[in-house]
Order: sequence, then C-alpha cells, then structure tokens
Amino acid sequence: MRKPTLLLAVFLICLATLSLADDLSPLSDEFENAASLSNWSRVFRTEGWGADQMQSIDVSESRSGYLTMIPKTSSWYRDWRGILMYKQVSGDFVATIDVEPRNRALDGAPGSSYSLAGIMARTPRSSISQPSDWTASGENYIFLSLGTGNNPGHYQFEVKSTVNSSSSLEIDDGAPRAIIQVVRLGEVFLVLRKLEDGDWEVHRRYRRSDMPNTLQVGVTVYTDWGPVELMDPFEHNQTSIDGYNPDLNAAIDYFRFKRPRVPSALADLDFTDPLGVPDSQIIGLFGDRANRDPSALAVVDVEITGKDYTPGLGLAVEFESVPGVFYRIEKSEDLKAWTFVEDAEAVAGRLSFLVPDEDESSALFLRVAED
Repeated sequence: MRKPTLLLAVFLICLATLSLADDLSPLSDEFENAASLSNWSRVFRTEGWGADQMQSIDVSESRSGYLTMIPKTSSWYRDWRGILMYKQVSGDFVATIDVEPRNRALDGAPGSSYSLAGIMARTPRSSISQPSDWTASGENYIFLSLGTGNNPGHYQFEVKSTVNSSSSLEIDDGAPRAIIQVVRLGEVFLVLRKLEDGDWEVHRRYRRSDMPNTLQVGVTVYTDWGPVELMDPFEHNQTSIDGYNPDLNAAIDYFRFKRPRVPSALADLDFTDPLGVPDSQIIGLFGDRANRDPSALAVVDVEITGKDYTPGLGLAVEFESVPGVFYRIEKSEDLKAWTFVEDAEAVAGRLSFLVPDEDESSALFLRVAED
C-alpha cells in the first residue's frame, strides 16, 4: 500500500502532449522519418488499378521534415479518380495538415488548372480489386485543397462534396500556405482552414448521411485538368499519364489525427446550423485545440485546489477546470513511463480525480492534461 508521503506527488499540466486515451493519435505522421511512408495506403494499389499517377513521393528526402508529392496529370471529379494516400479511420475524427503547394519550379502558385493538395475523406470502394470491377457513379467523398483552381498562377482553395459521382465544388481565394482541418461528427463534416499568419475559419459544413463508419482519410494531390476532361474516366483511372502540363509540388509538414470530444451541452445540437453552433464555438472546440504539436514542451499552468490521500482507497486530486473541457489524469513512478488513469468532462470550475491505491511504490507522479 502506498504511504501518506504520496501527498507530496508532483503535478504537471501537459497541454501539448498526445493523449494516452486518444486511439487515433498513433495514425498521425510528422513526416520526420522516411520509413513512415510505408504506413500509408494508396488507392491505386488497394483498388488494383495498376497505374501510379504520382511522378514522385518521399518523406524527409526532398525537403527535411516534409512529405513531398509531385503528381502527374490526374484529377478527382465525378467519375475521374485521382491520387489518395490514406489511412482507414472508423468513427468520428479530426484530421489536420499544414500544406504548402507550389508549381514545379517552386517559385509561385501552380500554373496549370486545378492543381491542388489537401485532405480527402472518401468512402472505400471495397468491391474494386481490378479495373474490370469498376462501375460508374460510385464516388463519394469530401475534400478541401489548396493550390490553384480555375485561375492558374493564383492561389485558391477548392472544396468539393461528391455524392454518387455527382460533384459540387466551390472556389475561393487562397494563400501560399495554410492549415486545413476536417472534422467528422457522425453524419456531419466540418471543414476548417487557417491561412498562414491568419485566424481559423469554418470554411464549410456538410451533412453526409451516406458516409459509412469507416472512411479513407488522407492526402490528395491532383493537377492539369485540361487533358483529363478530354479523357474517358475509366481510361484516366487506369492510366499513368505522361506529358502535358502537370504543375504541382506539394509539401505537407504533418498529418495529425485526433478523436474529437464534444461537450455534453452541445452533444444534441445540429453542427450544420451556424445559428445553433456558431463558427466561434466550432473553432474553440477544434482548430488549434485539436492540432497540438507532439514535440512541444509541456505548459505548467494548472492550480491544484485540493489533494487527499486515503489508505486503501487512493489519492483524490482536485484542480481548477473550465466547464465543457475534457481532462485526463496520468500517473508515473519515474517521470518516463506514463499510464492513463481516468478522463472526464468538467461541468464546473473544479474537477476531481481519484488515483486508486493499487501498487506499492516509493514515489508517485501525476499529470493532468486537457484531452
């Protein structure tokens, strides 16, 4: 049994660490290690198309700490199927990337129409294992990409929602670099963006009741729409197209996954309704909160308001909290290996955790973190 000296335990607030309770964080990639490329799947392989539409792809070789993707002429629109590097994700998620699209000369915006890079969430087409399995009207996805759309040489965003290969797209002014975030909450998809040196914006909200529980979520790149629209989609989908005018070099700094936590007070609200759930509330829930650098130093700024050790029961800890925020507590005996203890939503200005009496130890260290 632990001794009363545990009342002297060390408390840390680790706002920037990955949650031990977050099952999606292992899917994240900071693109520091070239070997991590093998952890991603590619649609042309999983569907057996046999034609790689990528000119080149590497992690931390062309540019240290980045994923670099240079596509050949290819695109996503209606039945045209392009490039997707993905991981399979079940349930709700937050996916975030920091993307910098350039032309192949690396001196400005792409010069070929619809040359962009971004996040895609796509319904898997598990019935396809070779081209002969393909049928039209089967594409379902959402994406937000940055590059150039219908005005080559100028930075633009393209957001697209495709239902049974019927694509609805919108083009907006862009920037040389941006953080893009896609949030799934059941049938609702929230698409956020943050321009370089700018503030978070809720770009679009969608309701997609057709999307299954498990999706392909990852990076898409595409370029040079002109020749593509003259091709039959089935021919395009099984061809690695050489020549023409592909003009995109996409650098992605990271791809981070997180499981979203929605406060109970908002759980029954319609997130597609900007009056019921305003943009500011969505940005407060997600945005930077769901995009923490795992290498960042911990921030110590929590006030412990009480602690009480009861032999045979454990150590009760109370600290100041923000209502609606989820917190977790983790424990360690050596400040190296940490174990998840409990998590909970704060409903008032104070939150309590109990660390049970379980193992004999000469020291106990605790850390409290936002989840």
